[in-house]
Amino acid sequence: MPLDPLQLDAALSRGLRPVYVILGEEPLQALEAADAVRAAARAAGFAARTVLDLSGSGDWTRFEAAVRDRSLFDERGLVDLRLPSGKPGKVGGEHLKRYAEQPPPDLVLLLQLPRPDRDMRRTAWFRAMEKAGVVVHARPVPPARLGAWIRERLARAGIAIQPDALAMLAARVEGNLLAARQEVEKLALSGVADVDLGTLQEGLADSARFDLFHLPPVALSGQTARALRMLRAMLDEGQPEPLILWALSRDIRALALAAERRSAGESTAQLVKAFRGTDPAALGKALERVQPDTARDLLARAARVDRVIKGREAGNAGRQLLDLVAALSGRPLEGLEEGFR
Repeated sequence: MPLDPLQLDAALSRGLRPVYVILGEEPLQALEAADAVRAAARAAGFAARTVLDLSGSGDWTRFEAAVRDRSLFDERGLVDLRLPSGKPGKVGGEHLKRYAEQPPPDLVLLLQLPRPDRDMRRTAWFRAMEKAGVVVHARPVPPARLGAWIRERLARAGIAIQPDALAMLAARVEGNLLAARQEVEKLALSGVADVDLGTLQEGLADSARFDLFHLPPVALSGQTARALRMLRAMLDEGQPEPLILWALSRDIRALALAAERRSAGESTAQLVKAFRGTDPAALGKALERVQPDTARDLLARAARVDRVIKGREAGNAGRQLLDLVAALSGRPLEGLEEGFR
């Protein structure tokens, strides 16, 4: 039975197992679960770490070599294996099954997988991994629990929060835990010990120059150069690419629905009121130039960026995000001045 991420620390405190499988349905909890396994391995003397990114068509002799070399040099370590597709293929599956059936005593395997499906769970390699070690399923936090999750995070940082401020913060992040963590970190850096509604609103208004949630409306309103500068700054500052894509995709989905409804006869004035989570002025400007087929193309572009970020398709995620923002603002990246490419 897979563990919840909240149960992982207790499991690690009872001693290391030879295999840890992280099912990454929710990015932040998957990231933190993997960090916890790595930290526990280091503390137990498994200091050396080998990172491998593989696929079903990848070179699985690299995995075999990593296992063999650790044993050869009598060096305890961790093999950090990322499998973004969740499908190792026949050869990879055989390697994983063989490893799980006879795990070396001087190694810990951390296998990071995407959201699981029924077919994955039925494979021989997955069942062998499950039998040999610990499976952690990083699921999304249900909306009803999001407020408690944020409150607990703030409490760890020594910050209390009033109920109305908590409700506003939970609504702002809309279930995205990476965004929630970002807001918690901002509040922690501000030095405030008790957050009320006024404090939160002031903090949100004074947030970083290129706040993540300001990017989509700037792009929607057609300010291409400004939107690209904002995105470049975010990428330079190390903003997580999945988080940037999430913020953009939210408004692209709203735009696509609004464009369909506008083509069916609804007025722009009606639509900007209907989509309350999207900046009304920006949405109105976008609807003046975006037809349903254009919006569908934007959705397809966003889906491609997602595949690139997850390693399911070749490409540069930063470049793909720049292309997406340029297209969302109404101008292809190729047509802009060199400085904005």
